[in-house]
Amino acid sequence: MSRIPAGIRALVAIWVLALVGLFLSGCGDKIAIPQAVGDFSTSGYQPGTSFDFPGIVQLTTSQGRLYVLSADSLSRRNTKFEQQLGAGGFENAQALCVDGDGTWVFVWEEGAKRVQWFDANDLAPLGAADLPEVATVVAMVTNPAGIEQVPGAVTYLYLSDPVTGVIHRFAFDVFNGLIPHGILTRSGGQAARFVLDAAGMATDSDDFLLVCDADTSRNWVIRFSSEPDVADVGVGEEPDPLRGQVALFDNPSCVPPPASDYVIGDAAGCEDPDWVGGPSTELGEFHRPVAVAVDGSGRIFVADRENDRIQVFSAQGEYLLQFGSLTLSPAPISLGLYDTPSTGGQDLPNYAGYVFVAVPDLGVVRRFESNEQYKEDTGKPPPPPQ
Repeated sequence: MSRIPAGIRALVAIWVLALVGLFLSGCGDKIAIPQAVGDFSTSGYQPGTSFDFPGIVQLTTSQGRLYVLSADSLSRRNTKFEQQLGAGGFENAQALCVDGDGTWVFVWEEGAKRVQWFDANDLAPLGAADLPEVATVVAMVTNPAGIEQVPGAVTYLYLSDPVTGVIHRFAFDVFNGLIPHGILTRSGGQAARFVLDAAGMATDSDDFLLVCDADTSRNWVIRFSSEPDVADVGVGEEPDPLRGQVALFDNPSCVPPPASDYVIGDAAGCEDPDWVGGPSTELGEFHRPVAVAVDGSGRIFVADRENDRIQVFSAQGEYLLQFGSLTLSPAPISLGLYDTPSTGGQDLPNYAGYVFVAVPDLGVVRRFESNEQYKEDTGKPPPPPQ
């Protein structure tokens, strides 16, 4: 089913109003050029600035701060990519995340098979945990749903481990470190609840977990209710306990809901209940989604690696827009969203004014800016789309 992005609808509305004004005011009156405001102004992204960073591994943002990881160092930076703080000495660091309150930064060291955590304010080291049961980590995220099941813990830390085929779940206790507490999901099945190639993760605006499945037969972002299912005791052919449950993005399109109602990155409907995904270049679909992030208005940004672009969806999983290209963002691997209040004339929540994209093929971090942010920074209206 094709969808018209909200930004295009808003632009059409602006021009309709202008035409009405023309007929009402007479041919001799000067008609002002419509100015992009509100939703339209936040819907387009300009390429912005490129910052050199050879060896970029991942990046993320939290509480107005940008955190950038290489194999041996972690840095905290501002929106101009100027370094403010740093930490180093890692053994092949490969993943990082910041908790939802912006208190701790977690870093996975592949060489040491351990997670270290730091104070997000000054990057002071606070603790570490060896995790020999984890083979590799390509992404991490925190999510507090169900944490009351582990007395004394403050949040869960999830680790995507595609080598062992699971997403590990650890309860984080400030005093006792990381405590194993089952898994979120594993590979091995074809239902939406399984993740065949676990990649990037994010917590959405309703505290559900979003998980990228980069397997070429899937190519979707699935939504999980991450709270450990205490009824899942793990028996028989499914020995892993306390897994999460898949969650609908919106009201189901058909009964019973097919897999496509639990994921974004599809064009299936009730007429195709056996749809299971696959690589695609179509808008709203993916070829290897590897990273996902959520802005202050609930919009979902996905790094569509093999299509060299970033796609944006509503909180309900509806396609909105895309930006990036083979020239600007070849094979993007990581996203960081910097929220800013909209000044476009409507009462909008915070949204991603800047989008930082890790592009290791070019050895850079590219900063895209929304049309509205571009106007704020330059005092000029954004150039038209190329």
